[in-house]
Amino acid sequence: MLFLVAYFVLAATLVFALPQDLPPGGIPDSNEHRYGGIESGQSSDSTGASLSSLWSFSTVTEDRYDHALHGDQHELTPYFQDYENETNITAQLGSTAYLNCRVNRLRDKTVSWMRRDGENIKLLTWGLHTYSNDARFSLNFEHPNNWKLQIKYTNKRDQGSYECQVSTHPPKVLYVRLNIVAPVVEIIDERGASVLEKFYKTGSTIELKCTISQMPQAQTFILWRHGDHMLNYDTSRGGISVKTDMSSSVIVSTLFIANATPRDSGNYTCSLGDVATGSVLVHVLNAGEHPEAMQQGSGTKDLFSLFHVVLLAIATTIFNTLYPTHGR
Repeated sequence: MLFLVAYFVLAATLVFALPQDLPPGGIPDSNEHRYGGIESGQSSDSTGASLSSLWSFSTVTEDRYDHALHGDQHELTPYFQDYENETNITAQLGSTAYLNCRVNRLRDKTVSWMRRDGENIKLLTWGLHTYSNDARFSLNFEHPNNWKLQIKYTNKRDQGSYECQVSTHPPKVLYVRLNIVAPVVEIIDERGASVLEKFYKTGSTIELKCTISQMPQAQTFILWRHGDHMLNYDTSRGGISVKTDMSSSVIVSTLFIANATPRDSGNYTCSLGDVATGSVLVHVLNAGEHPEAMQQGSGTKDLFSLFHVVLLAIATTIFNTLYPTHGR
């Protein structure tokens, strides 16, 4: 009898020692207990939160892996760094023009430059190679991604449309419009009006003022010449100086020649290299001479020359009339 009682007590003890809520399928194994079960000190609510976090992490990681492996192809293709629309570049006549084309994520693609003239397209560069017969065109690559087109000694014919193309399918195209501007050079008087002729008295100071406008690229090297003789660095005569003012959008260069003499008369030019030139005719008068008298004398000489030509023509006509057989 005592044996039976002990047996039932032991069985009841084992039953109450087992967990009250088991998942379907029985007691979880050790791995399930480690990642999804209830560890010591955890409640069933914290277990649910752990499972939810684990599922979210797994989903995000899988999405990122899938994007890296099969990502949006648009985000993997080359693109222009600065712009994708048409851009305008202005260069000065005779200068060097640079057309920028910065390409990111180029990878195995190739960059080329084209010149478009109406329906005609001319290949200028392909990769690092130049295909233009005009030696003024070349590719000037600038690290890390600027496939820059260089055009030396620009002229009016270079103005127009250019295309930077990337060899994707379809090609990506950056449109560039190049404008060539020729500077305007004028020699002006004290009132700011353009002047072609100036008069000075002997012993006075010659002051010639030259203005240069429409210059997209600022320059200060302005040349003054008297005939073929350059005056900027002339030390043989003395009393010659040049002052250049760039305080505004218009460059003003002023030539001073002290103690003028009749030998200083002649044609003076102000030039910006070989690009643009302005000129003025200077007269240095001796004492007693007047500009009006000089202009009148010049007019009298022209009238006398015209009279001489007319008289010669009349004499020739009369001679041919009186002697029609002369010269046969």
